[in-house]
Amino acid sequence: MRVLMVVILLAAIITPASASLASDNMIIGSEYSENLNGTGVIISVADTGIDLDHSCFRDSINQTGTPGVNHRKVVLINDTIDNWDNSGQQQFRHGTHIAGILGCDPLEGEGGMASLSSGARLVVQDIVGDSGWTPPAVDKLLSEAGAAGAVIHSWSWGDNTVDYTNRSANIDTWTMENPWSLIFIAPGNNGGRLLEPANARNVVAVAASDGNSSLWPSSSHGPDADGRRGILISAPGVDVVSAKGDGIVDSFNNESLAMTGTSMATPMAASFTALLQQKIQDEYGFVPSAALLRAMLALSADPLTGASPDQLQGYGLPNISNVEDIWIHDSFQTENHTSIIDARGDSNFELLENPWNGSGSEGPFLEQGDSYKIKFKQINGSDVTITMSYNSRPQPYEIDDLRLIAHTSDGKYAIDDDLTSSGFSPLYYPSFMDSKDKNSSNETTVMIRIPASQLNDSEWVEIEVFAKRIHNGSVPGTVGVNGNRLGFSLSATGLDSNPWVWQDEDSDGVSNEIDECDNTYFGAPVNDSGCVIHNTAPILFVGDLKENYSDYFSINWSIFDFENDSVVVMIGLNNSNYSIVLDNCTIYVIENNSNQCVVKIPDDLILYQFNRHDWRVEFLWVDNNESAWTNYTLSNYQSDNFTLWWDNPALENKSIPPQNNTITKSSDNRALFWGIFGIVAGVLFMTSITFRALERKVFQDVPDPFLEQE
Repeated sequence: MRVLMVVILLAAIITPASASLASDNMIIGSEYSENLNGTGVIISVADTGIDLDHSCFRDSINQTGTPGVNHRKVVLINDTIDNWDNSGQQQFRHGTHIAGILGCDPLEGEGGMASLSSGARLVVQDIVGDSGWTPPAVDKLLSEAGAAGAVIHSWSWGDNTVDYTNRSANIDTWTMENPWSLIFIAPGNNGGRLLEPANARNVVAVAASDGNSSLWPSSSHGPDADGRRGILISAPGVDVVSAKGDGIVDSFNNESLAMTGTSMATPMAASFTALLQQKIQDEYGFVPSAALLRAMLALSADPLTGASPDQLQGYGLPNISNVEDIWIHDSFQTENHTSIIDARGDSNFELLENPWNGSGSEGPFLEQGDSYKIKFKQINGSDVTITMSYNSRPQPYEIDDLRLIAHTSDGKYAIDDDLTSSGFSPLYYPSFMDSKDKNSSNETTVMIRIPASQLNDSEWVEIEVFAKRIHNGSVPGTVGVNGNRLGFSLSATGLDSNPWVWQDEDSDGVSNEIDECDNTYFGAPVNDSGCVIHNTAPILFVGDLKENYSDYFSINWSIFDFENDSVVVMIGLNNSNYSIVLDNCTIYVIENNSNQCVVKIPDDLILYQFNRHDWRVEFLWVDNNESAWTNYTLSNYQSDNFTLWWDNPALENKSIPPQNNTITKSSDNRALFWGIFGIVAGVLFMTSITFRALERKVFQDVPDPFLEQE
């Protein structure tokens, strides 16, 4: 194994007056933090071990206790390599000091060494023995800690190289396969480029700030091996006061000391993130993914120097008041994340062999070309800040390109990682550039920040996540290294934290705020108010009916149905004396078209006297709309009077005028016409079988092309 160079800078053991306490004010100007102390959160630390009998960690005043689920502070100690933070070993006291920053809740002694996340408990992995630093494989460390409940991991060590190493790749493989694993890694104290494994793509590399909210000059910085910023966040790292180990197993000491370096800044940032994890667990009821915690970290930060983010400070110094009122989305939200991982395995090899398709979680998981969109109303007078984070496959894979875009109702948009010197995102019109055309920065935690003054004319803001380029892996449908789908997390401020009014709960295409008809039947057509457009009656067009003195006459008509339903049309003739159903004109219209009905008087109407001027054509039609949300419609039309004049040779007296005393009979006949049609239509739309039977009857002279002819 390569010799590790752990890059730290030890300060004086005596705490100077300007020292930063472990609970130093990354929390600025907010009483909100009083309810957040890391309770319910487990943090893992892999380092030189822990002085377990220290007041920060022991189970009671007089008892060290046995680590486990019932221990006050430590749920697990892996003492395979070593069993204590022992004097004489490399970086003695380093591990105890870091463990105190992460979870110190002192029973006695200096109260100022209490951790920001004093309610959190710890998984301690002692990786320094008599032979020095001997860290196991990263997936073993992370698997053990994850099984004990840790999402946040704090590592303040690494090799003295800026190269992207196998360890960096193994970390990225693990975090791509297990999205509930966030590793905070110290980048080094050489004032130069950050060292491995802080250059892994999915970790949080932490820059150190001093007590004056300025960057510590010796803090290592970006760019990383991919040319990205490298540093995600800053945290106090100069003269940080925490627990002092003495190497004695039963001294029950309660002393503190100050130390300096990114080794201290890293657990400070991890401790702050434990408050974010507690916030999500308490307020939303689920364990946040690493991507969501990164997005919230970026959202919380205030710049240290100039505009952020940059490769020196990342997004700046965390401030809990910035995330007091936020909206979040986590693709990986699930009720039990540990069961998903347990079912797949506890090593990189096993996780790769048993890929996950995202089932059981919130989603969405985007393939290339997919988009996720959601609308909000902005809070009047508030700037809008949106952050997005997602995991990346290890080198040599190209970093996937998810784009974060904010659209406004007045037609403008802002794009991620496009902040000016003012710290805000410019708004563009689509005529300037398509929102999806901007080249990627390769950053996987990005931000949009829009000033309130630029949103005065906007009624809403729409967040869009667009999958511009996603690797097409060998196991499509999965979300890991070999998949082709990608999850993400979002957090935002300045927006109504309940976007319900801009959602579409019944999936009818009309947002809830203006939807006057909730619970619309799925798939039903709706109007602008979200109410079902019930079946519209087909429209009939009838040609002019002129005087006719020949042996036949024609009726020209066409029908149009808005829903493209099939329509049955029946046609009749009537006058003041009687009604006649034209059986040969009954038709089943399959599509919108024009039709002609030709009546041959000698053949079709031989029994009637036609010499009259009060004939009318009557149409009855019904559509075949069988949709679950509506009913079929029955319609009728009667034309104006027209003349049919033909002398029937079967009648002896061709000039006998019609008798008015048959009007009752005419009414009966007309009622019969309606009755016949009603029976046909009623049966027709009770069952599709009958409808099809009528269709066969109408077209009975057309041979069935699917029947063999004998």
